[in-house]
Amino acid sequence: MIKYLLRENPLTANPDDRMAQEVDARSYSQEEIVEEMMKRGTSLTRADIAAYQKLEAEVYADIIAGGGHINTPILNTNFSISGVFENQEDSFDRERHTLKLNVTAGSALKEAALRAKLQKVEGSNTDPSISGVTDKISGSKENIKVGSVMEIRGSRLKFDAADGDQGVFILIGNDSYRCDTVIENMPARLIVMIPATLPEGECTIEVRTKITSNNVSGKFLKTGKYNKALTAIK
Repeated sequence: MIKYLLRENPLTANPDDRMAQEVDARSYSQEEIVEEMMKRGTSLTRADIAAYQKLEAEVYADIIAGGGHINTPILNTNFSISGVFENQEDSFDRERHTLKLNVTAGSALKEAALRAKLQKVEGSNTDPSISGVTDKISGSKENIKVGSVMEIRGSRLKFDAADGDQGVFILIGNDSYRCDTVIENMPARLIVMIPATLPEGECTIEVRTKITSNNVSGKFLKTGKYNKALTAIK
């Protein structure tokens, strides 16, 4: 069941417009997916499944690194290149061009999404809400520089930095990069270091927290994504 509530829509001029926001969604870790597989009575052991998942991830990564496309019932991938080429003799330059990995749902996931049921819920949203992101060194609100400092403004942003499941995450394709160095951790503002290992490309900023309105750590992980795509640069 997909639960959603309606909140103000800041993208239109009509004050009565509302936009839907998913709430109370559970995120499954790789280990939890193994647990779900075991519940189905498979003859495989946990170690077998974990080994297969690791091997699959390695093969997928090698295919992508080799410039190949993946086409499975779970996901489909392709590449796109952005930036201006000056003439026919010009070549790809990472200073001027960006290679983007595009990932879409495969046939099995698309069919599963059509079967999902929705439930409208009432009440105020308790998920983190991101209103703005700024690279503190360059001042840019469009690009974040690898190794720079990022400021995130909004509400309900505070998290437990000691919990690896919580924090500021930068999503690029299917990969997520946690900002481990936290400079400021407040409900309305976060300041974190952008990981030096972050690759270039279009990215999404996500805050994950279990902190409740009473400023204590709850049981469930709440997630808030910035609704504007940014570009990671070096």
